[in-house]
Amino acid sequence: MNMVNITHSKMNRFNYKAWKKYFIANDRKRLQIDFSREKDLTEVEKKLIFPSIQAFQKGEASNGNFLMRVVEDFAYKNHEEDYIEAMRQFVKEENWHSAYLKKYMDYHDVQSKDSTFLDRCFRRLRQLGGIKCEITVLVTAEIIALTYYDALSRCTASPALKEICAQMLNDELPHIMFQSYTLSHIENGWFDQALRVFL
Repeated sequence: MNMVNITHSKMNRFNYKAWKKYFIANDRKRLQIDFSREKDLTEVEKKLIFPSIQAFQKGEASNGNFLMRVVEDFAYKNHEEDYIEAMRQFVKEENWHSAYLKKYMDYHDVQSKDSTFLDRCFRRLRQLGGIKCEITVLVTAEIIALTYYDALSRCTASPALKEICAQMLNDELPHIMFQSYTLSHIENGWFDQALRVFL
């Protein structure tokens, strides 16, 4: 199924079994970055794009340990065991995103960051509460990523970077729908509304 073509009104037709199947199928179509037409970037271009690429590369990489603990708790309480594997596949896809950015950075001899301020903030915010807090922060990051990768693709003439950004945009919209599907099953209180405003 092509998740990008699915409208919001159709989103509720999907369940966690369908999401699991989607992520597994999508994993078979991993991007093979073509550097054959890649040229050296100017110093101005490097200064423009790589600080944010370093931050996003770090943010896309996670073992998901805390996330999986709250997901398993939610899944077992609600008899939604397929959610566990769907989320594992989501984390795997996020790690692929990190790998794409790392490969691009390696090609241009740019070092990755061990830690960034933004990544530390997001990780701490995600662990403030249970599943609601985790997913709210995750979906916010995914929404930011949609805007970011669209803008990043326009910053240079790099064919490889445009290819990576296109893959990211193709993946991020289903990510937002997936996380929103979970949030639609969880009651929201004043804290959740306040968190969204803060984020």
